[in-house]
Amino acid sequence: MLAGLLAVPLATPAGAVTDLALGKATSADSSQSGRGPALANDSDTATRWCAADGRTGHWWQVDLGNVATLTGTEVRWEFARTYGYHVSVSTDGSTWAQVADRTANTSTAQVQSDAFTAAARYVRITVTGLAASTWASIADFKVFGTDTGTPPGPEPDPALRSRCTGTSPITCHVDVAPGNYDVTVILGDATSPGVTSVQAEARRTVLPAVSTAAGSYARYSFTLNVRQPEGQPTGQGGTGTPGLDLVFSGSAPKLNGIGLAPASGPVLYLAGDSTVCDQLLAPYTGWGQQLPQYFKLGLSVANYGDSGESSGSFLSNSALFPAMKPLIRSGDTVLIQFGHNDKSTTASAFASNLTSLVTQVRSRGGTPVLVTPPVRRLFAADGTLTSTALHVNSVGVNLPATMRQVAAAQDAPLIDLTAASEALVEGLGPNGSGRLYLPELNDKTHFSSYGANEMARHVLQRMRELNLSPIHYLR
Repeated sequence: MLAGLLAVPLATPAGAVTDLALGKATSADSSQSGRGPALANDSDTATRWCAADGRTGHWWQVDLGNVATLTGTEVRWEFARTYGYHVSVSTDGSTWAQVADRTANTSTAQVQSDAFTAAARYVRITVTGLAASTWASIADFKVFGTDTGTPPGPEPDPALRSRCTGTSPITCHVDVAPGNYDVTVILGDATSPGVTSVQAEARRTVLPAVSTAAGSYARYSFTLNVRQPEGQPTGQGGTGTPGLDLVFSGSAPKLNGIGLAPASGPVLYLAGDSTVCDQLLAPYTGWGQQLPQYFKLGLSVANYGDSGESSGSFLSNSALFPAMKPLIRSGDTVLIQFGHNDKSTTASAFASNLTSLVTQVRSRGGTPVLVTPPVRRLFAADGTLTSTALHVNSVGVNLPATMRQVAAAQDAPLIDLTAASEALVEGLGPNGSGRLYLPELNDKTHFSSYGANEMARHVLQRMRELNLSPIHYLR
């Protein structure tokens, strides 16, 4: 549930070794598509930043947010090969001082550390030498030191931590009214290493697995939407518990503290069906459940997706659009995906329903964004997807094409998830595409956790291309 996520270092407990770079803003002079700079400090060593070509001289840097007292860095390369590099620091991003020189490096260690003392806000690593057939590629980069700034997000409250129970998982419940809340969590333990992931409410992914060494702590702040029912608005699959629920899991979850405060920032609303919604019951996962993990503190994701809904039923059901519409404010964005359940909807009715949604969102000052439905995993004999998979319904209406026409007519942004998922699923083929869906349940429509995350990533990529306002809150 990376829902509004910002990683910041923990100032206390005193003396803790802290990775100041975790989740902070990054940049690079060169990046491959899909391997951007943010992947080098996301705590996931399976992802990486990679330069767009095999030349030396490429650099990656992190903005710590404020000047901090630094004691060293650690780089994990993609491969255990020889990389030449140097590390530089800056207080203003323009004047740099070199603090570590490994230009003559001969080591093939995949993880390499450099100790130094400096006061800086920006840290940059420049690759000066590469082994044969190797590109500049960093799986993880850590910056160690003491943060002298005030971290964002509410301060931890010991009373909130005392309400948590269990050790693996650790579950926390706070009695709060429906609304949006800024949340801070402190992960780590004084004596034991930890691997902790965080979910909120109805299995929304807020934070993927974070590793902390013994005596090391990591502070994260994010913004969450709390509502009742906490999953699907009509209560399908269960209604959950009123208030805020957080679950800390992983192979060794470690929770040091929690902070909570009401939030007033913008909201990303989702209107859709079962492929979008917050599914309370595993293994079903809507792509909307995976979106929160990609946003930092300040923006919440409010998922009003609901199983079985068509464009018409979403408009008319009092628990759905009539409940969501009054909450929309200027600056909010609404992603609108329908088609799976418009199985007998005429082209004119589908266009009318979508136009109504667009018009009503705009009347509240929000920005409507139309999202064509992701494909079903239904293959023809020639290895291509069938017309049913591509959402040509029982009365012959090409629903994605109709949505594209409405977007053009209404001058509304469009995310063509049909086209993106078609390319993905056909590219993987009948067998390889199975992990996106739920073949163990013979379900070729709904997504696994992995598949939902892939769809969410496609949605986010198009949001970047459209320069929609929520991208300013991406980690």
